[in-house]
Amino acid sequence: MKQHWTIKDESLKINQMPFYWRLNGSADVVSDILPRLPITVKKDKKFDYLRYEVSDQEWSVIDAAYKKNANIGFLNVESGQLDTYGSSVNNFFLDAVNRFSPRSIYEIGCGAGHSIQHLKQNGWEATGIDPSEYSLLWSKKLGFRLISDFFNKDLLKTSVDFIYCNDVFEHVLNVDIFSKEVFDSLEDGGVFCIATTNSTESIAVGDVSMLEHQHVNMFTELSIYQILTNAGFSSIEVNRGGYGNTFHVIAKKGRGSNDNTKESLQASATCPGFFERARQKITFFSNLYNHTSELHCYVPLRCMPYLASVGDYGDSYIYDSNVAWRGKYLDGYSKAIRSQADIITDPNAIFFIGSMTFFDAIQNTLMSKGILERNIYSVTKIHRLHDIDN
Repeated sequence: MKQHWTIKDESLKINQMPFYWRLNGSADVVSDILPRLPITVKKDKKFDYLRYEVSDQEWSVIDAAYKKNANIGFLNVESGQLDTYGSSVNNFFLDAVNRFSPRSIYEIGCGAGHSIQHLKQNGWEATGIDPSEYSLLWSKKLGFRLISDFFNKDLLKTSVDFIYCNDVFEHVLNVDIFSKEVFDSLEDGGVFCIATTNSTESIAVGDVSMLEHQHVNMFTELSIYQILTNAGFSSIEVNRGGYGNTFHVIAKKGRGSNDNTKESLQASATCPGFFERARQKITFFSNLYNHTSELHCYVPLRCMPYLASVGDYGDSYIYDSNVAWRGKYLDGYSKAIRSQADIITDPNAIFFIGSMTFFDAIQNTLMSKGILERNIYSVTKIHRLHDIDN
């Protein structure tokens, strides 16, 4: 059987993986946006995180998607996440604003503007920065101020005292330069507030489910401190988000030291050894896939890298707990997303759960439908089984 991936000492490549940037009512593709792209991941030796090595052609496709009416990664009424993930990040930003009482607030990558709307409902005005057609449409619907452009060091003509971003830090190609440009745009004492993905656990076990073309950065806790310290920030606080596997970060421009925190994290650097651990996980999944007549995969975005590693672009059924996704298609995958209501009742059905964070809840749901526990697999189980074998 053809191998669809390559792992070397410090790189991992999947030959073709669905490039999902929207939920669509059909499997139709957009003419100027390829539905599948290769993905190559390498280690950033300076900051202890993984990064997607994007070719010029791949970035042109990603850039084209950012400028269209995309909906993957944006919080909106159609996402089904406003009361879960959306509530968690919105309350984090509101708490930070209440804590620091800034005079001027900007959100980089504001998307549909629901964090801006949440601040407004609680007495604060913020301006959005986002170049997408999606943001332009929502700024008109909700009536918030929008700078329709990518953030850069010259965009804000005067210094400001509070800049925040949600689901942006992981999308930025040169995140160290981006952080320095935010630092330079802030007044002394200004605050940079970030909600971003937490890949620490995935990297530690060699889980490739975190791979996504738009997420060019996969952060560890140590890397957040090192990137922001390198940009000049001090008094950096990195906490776990209240929903999903996320970081909630606050960093200040001013006097302070992060040396003790960084030193305590140095021993827990997680990138060394990732690629060998990833080889083990992909090999295990390949064996499971090849010895199963029909595999059912739960949490589509997390399962896509594993399915792509075996060249599956629409052969397996995919499921998600978010009912708003039911019947929708992800670009590059030809089967529609199913919901909990569509779970088959055959106790011998084999399921693979792509999420470590929500594994227990999803497994309980499957078992309540009659699926046998021994037929439910996950990244966590693969990791445990490999440890037992050794």
